[in-house]
Order: sequence, then structure tokens, then C-alpha cells
Amino acid sequence: MTRLLLDTSVLIKWLHGDGENEVHQARAIRAAHTRGEVEARIIDLALYELGNVLLRSLRWPSEMVADQLDDILTVCGAPISMTPDWLRQATSLAGTHGLTFYDASWAAAANALKVPLVTADRRLLGAGLAESPTAIARRLRLLG
Repeated sequence: MTRLLLDTSVLIKWLHGDGENEVHQARAIRAAHTRGEVEARIIDLALYELGNVLLRSLRWPSEMVADQLDDILTVCGAPISMTPDWLRQATSLAGTHGLTFYDASWAAAANALKVPLVTADRRLLGAGLAESPTAIARRLRLLG
């Protein structure tokens, strides 16, 4: 089974489609995960980033955000915690590629887990550290 690490830019597409690109592809990944065709995982950072986007940027009510975070945990399982070695690698990736520490943390975790990082983040994609939802959906033939 193909294992994937999904960052927050993909998770948001599961919950909110207005103004978002690659919604269909991101949701195809979720459907494949639900069917047991792929294993989609997250790191603990996802919950903080997602909660912040939903509360601050999208202005969702707090109870609704809490419910969505519960749903993400139900779908993806317990988040993976960063290890000290992964954090050290994240600092290196951030410096090398001019990324935020947050974005570099995703790349470091995916590298350590030896799984593709799926993101819509242009900087991670441009650095060659991740694949887009479209690329993954095509490669895994999830679009029917």
C-alpha cells in the first residue's frame, strides 16, 4: 500500500473548496485512503495549522473547527510527532531551500518516513521536496 504524508494545504481542500485549486484531486486522495487503497498520514503540526486557518482565515465557529479537527483525526489517525533528528533536518532544509521552518518540517518528516509529501505549497513543490495532489492522483490512478 502506498503511504503518503499530507500537509495542511491538502487537508484544507478536504474541508473547504471555495477559491482552492486541486480540490477534486485532494478529495480523490481522501477517498482512496477511506477505501484502504492508500495510507494518508499527518504530523502534529497539521492540527495547529488547520485549526488556525479555519478559525482565523476562514472565520469558522470554534465548535465547527473542533469538530473538523476531530474528523481529521478519525480519518488520518493519530498524528506523527516530530523527532529531534527530524527537527534538526528541518532546520537544514529551511536554510538550504529558503523555506519556513513549518514547511521544512513537513519535508523532513516525509524524508524520514520515506514517503511522498503531498502539498499545494509552491515553495515545497519548487524545491522538489513534494508532489502536488494532481501529480499523486495521476500517478496512483485515483481520478478514474
